Amino acid sequence: MGLPYGGHLTHGAPGNFSGRWFDFVGYGVDPVTGLIDHTRLGALARARRPKAIVCGSISYPRHPDYEAFREIADEVGAYLIVDAAHPMGLIAGGAAPNPVPYADVVCATTHKVLRGPRGGMILCGAELAERIDRAVFPFTQGGAQMHTVAAKAVAFGEAGTPAYTLYAHQVVAHARVLAAGLEAEGFEVTTGGTDTHIIVADPAPPGCRRPHRPRAAGRRRDGAGHLCAAVRGGPGHPAGDGRHHHAGDGRGGHGADRGSVRGGGARAGGGGHGRGGGPGAGPAESAVPGVDEGCATITRTVESLFRD
Repeated sequence: MGLPYGGHLTHGAPGNFSGRWFDFVGYGVDPVTGLIDHTRLGALARARRPKAIVCGSISYPRHPDYEAFREIADEVGAYLIVDAAHPMGLIAGGAAPNPVPYADVVCATTHKVLRGPRGGMILCGAELAERIDRAVFPFTQGGAQMHTVAAKAVAFGEAGTPAYTLYAHQVVAHARVLAAGLEAEGFEVTTGGTDTHIIVADPAPPGCRRPHRPRAAGRRRDGAGHLCAAVRGGPGHPAGDGRHHHAGDGRGGHGADRGSVRGGGARAGGGGHGRGGGPGAGPAESAVPGVDEGCATITRTVESLFRD
């Protein structure tokens, strides 16, 4: 998925190694619905004949159609790589579709919703196993960190429990409540809701929006923001440990318990670093008049919905 539509830096961004080593061509979403346009994706694949198709994003709030991606990959003779970093925790809990039966390679992080340590994992069949193993070690990894391996084992063990299944479904339920609450406050929620822990919303008040702007899921410089519904499984946490497990991306500032807003240099809470700002800088000037007010309203909405 192209970066402007919600794709990830590691999926071919020019500043990332992936964009320097490989020739990526991004696909997008329908400008009205915000959903992946599989017809255009298929046409792009037939025109470019890629060696691999990458399915995954950083801010797409709906479940990908893995079967449709598999059909397109088979048609053009491409490998299908699913980047499931964001939904993997939901997949483990049965709250999101499983890409493993369709993909040649599934890569994911072990933090985010899976709530394990900072790290990753790769799933593949025997055909690619040796090549991927060598690409990890010794090509990119100098040595394993055993404390991280142990922490991953704990996270995988927790993910196999009934309490974790309840947690995963509660995360989605809470995100949908938040999406509905934001829409009730007049905010535009991309795709009209969410299937996951992610909500993409425009923090600008309704009167500040341009009348015919597409509802695409990506990050834009016109004041639209990426609101990540970082919510817990519920009071007392179903897993029984009482921790605040973030449903965001796990990086400082993005996975706060009550969500974070990115885009237009504005963040919920008003402080922090805007785009182009440095440490200690004040709030960046909004790209759209009223976006700060919109962020403040989002913050109040999140607090009111999850105060208890």
